[in-house]
Amino acid sequence: MQQVKQMREEMVTVEFTEIAQTGEAIGRVDGVVLFVPFGFPGDRAEVVITERKRNFARGRLVRLLTASPQRTLPRCPHFTICGGCEWQHIPYAEQLRLKQHTVHTQLTRIGKLSDPNVLACLPSPQAYGYRNHARLQRTPSGAIGYRAARSHTVVAIETCPILEPALEQALQQLSLQALPTAQGELELRVPMPLQIGDYRYRIGPDSFFQVNTAVAAQLVAETLRVLALQGQEQVLELYCGMGLFTVPIAAQAGYVLGIEGNGAAIVDARANALAADVSARVDFITGSVEEALYQPAVQQRRWDAIVLDPPRAGVAQSALQTLLDLAAPTVVYVSCDPATLARDAQILCANGYCLQAAQPLDMFPQTHHVETVALFTRMA
Repeated sequence: MQQVKQMREEMVTVEFTEIAQTGEAIGRVDGVVLFVPFGFPGDRAEVVITERKRNFARGRLVRLLTASPQRTLPRCPHFTICGGCEWQHIPYAEQLRLKQHTVHTQLTRIGKLSDPNVLACLPSPQAYGYRNHARLQRTPSGAIGYRAARSHTVVAIETCPILEPALEQALQQLSLQALPTAQGELELRVPMPLQIGDYRYRIGPDSFFQVNTAVAAQLVAETLRVLALQGQEQVLELYCGMGLFTVPIAAQAGYVLGIEGNGAAIVDARANALAADVSARVDFITGSVEEALYQPAVQQRRWDAIVLDPPRAGVAQSALQTLLDLAAPTVVYVSCDPATLARDAQILCANGYCLQAAQPLDMFPQTHHVETVALFTRMA
């Protein structure tokens, strides 16, 4: 086998030994770590090297020579091509174990926490047929599909088994139609309002909402569980969106102040609070979290708990410092990225907080992505 510096475009034979935090399989060639999508520990495969860096390389799986006995048969004929799912070849119980391991590893490596209490990943009630909306693209000929992984190329599809059944049926009907060539996206989404747990939510086209309705309800239930509200608490909610947490928290607390930068989402949040008859205990600020945290409505109140659900990039460091200054006894951090959760957890734990537990939830079956609810309490 040639040296690593000559590996680009070379065909190599590799055995995969583990799964990386990125969801790719890991093998080694001449001592260099090789990342390959769609592999599985125990596989022996032929791989083409597609990218080489100083300390690692990436490749494309060309042919399985020996398949791991744990491999499972993907449901989707477009798997490995369309770029949506990464793990349909991995048994679902193993997906859950890998996600728990990912959260624990990131909190340890990035967060510098010693043996953090990471609970078993809560499964999605549906490992397939769970996705309540999807954005489809058009091919040059007008067919509909998803973008290929790490590419702008659109792969035409006729089926998508991770979609909710009604959306899957709509997709199949669309795939049979002759559509005009056009730019832009085609969105499939379930009808509104959307029932999540005990509440119905209006969610406009410009508001973010979770892709898995059943796990969104689990996410709310877990957040309420760790908050353990008694009825009088003052709760500050950052990145409140369309009120997914705001409404049920307000039903059990004394007061909630929600902050959100998306004005369309705030319109939805106000409507959802009104529909749930909790608007008398809720106020909202429209603006960036970084700026809104300095407003008197935030600074002049003593908060019993802070709930935050930031985007994948995590919390801006200036906002995190202001959050620390508020010194709330409880912080509940809802995260869609274990790496940024771990980064922010390190700062929280270095400034008076202790991570009590992290609960992963499988919002995105058949992918490496994982949602986490982390409970931090302020030490006396």
